[in-house]
Amino acid sequence: MAAHARLFAAAGYHVTLFAGRGPVPASEQANIRTVIEPLIDSKNERLLQLNGALDRGELPEGFEVFKQAIYQSLLSQLQDFDACFVHNAFTLHKNLPLTAALFDLSRDLPQTKFVAWCHDLAWTNELYAPVMHPGYPWHLLRTAAPGVTYVAISPQRKLEILESFRPAPPASRVPVVPNGMAYSDFMKLGTEVRQILEQTGLAAAQRHGAWLLLLPARLTRRKNIELALQVVAALKKMNLPVRLVVTGPPGPHNPKNDEYVRELLDLRQKLGAEQEVVLLMETWQDAAGMPRTLSDETIADLYRVADLLFFPSTQEGFGLPIIEAGMIRLPIFSTRLAPFVEIAGDTLSYFEPSDPPEKIARQIIEECTANRQFKLRRHVLENYTWESIFENQIIPLALNVKR
Repeated sequence: MAAHARLFAAAGYHVTLFAGRGPVPASEQANIRTVIEPLIDSKNERLLQLNGALDRGELPEGFEVFKQAIYQSLLSQLQDFDACFVHNAFTLHKNLPLTAALFDLSRDLPQTKFVAWCHDLAWTNELYAPVMHPGYPWHLLRTAAPGVTYVAISPQRKLEILESFRPAPPASRVPVVPNGMAYSDFMKLGTEVRQILEQTGLAAAQRHGAWLLLLPARLTRRKNIELALQVVAALKKMNLPVRLVVTGPPGPHNPKNDEYVRELLDLRQKLGAEQEVVLLMETWQDAAGMPRTLSDETIADLYRVADLLFFPSTQEGFGLPIIEAGMIRLPIFSTRLAPFVEIAGDTLSYFEPSDPPEKIARQIIEECTANRQFKLRRHVLENYTWESIFENQIIPLALNVKR
């Protein structure tokens, strides 16, 4: 629920989070307010008294009174809402008066789109079988409320809905929207790299299928960056979405490096790879328009977000990027230089500086698509981060729920 609230708020929506208990944040995120309504608390004292009878299969005398109290409270608060996402309360028995009230609210607030987010179902969980009984209100937990869209968090939960509900809703009316991961938080990404990823469009590109190639180097001729640009252009021609990130500014000691930068910019334009090749010296600048120095933490973050290390140098005395990439299990494609071989042996993928860019591009595609861990990472990035789920599934659901 918190993830959904943050995503909607970040997209510019005004969000209210209803909870039965818990502290209200002292300084809430912009566009999010929290409402504590004790009546919907699963540990409300009045409710616990009712639940004793409900668990025995008895409809207690105070049930309707409690239900109406919930109904009246939420009715006044939901009047102007476009959508109401309800987590579990339509299908789980922890507060049956709330479930009954939600059925009435979804009927009486036709302007509000109700979405039942189904993490768990009481009727299909053997732990809850002893407290499930025929008739009202227990049957509500396996009845599709008119006008409510039921969302399953997995194909298994969808199957349970289709098999247990009476009558079964059409399969097309039970979309599957999975849980997600907060990618940037899970990866412990710092503020600086988050800003870089958003400012350059790299975060969105990755979510939409682009492979992120990292080249952590200054812009000097021995780094052979022109080959990286040519390989990116070859990958693009092979219909692979791709982004190359070159982290460094021009080398500070050779005045000819500025000329090399101009050559790279001309080559990027000639190859039609302006979108695919990101030179951080152009986008990550200080107030004076000079390239900002990346901290060690930000460089480490870029390794973590990259899909592979591409390092085409023609000369190196050592090979620090090989060590850094190896420590985080990043696939490495590099020129066959003696220092690299001494460090890594045959544990990375080599190419020759004279190899045609098309050959190197095919090598990258073939080896990465044969790597199960690489494929899983790409699959998660595109389908299981909260940002991708929100963009591809939650927003369309919120805007186009069928009533």
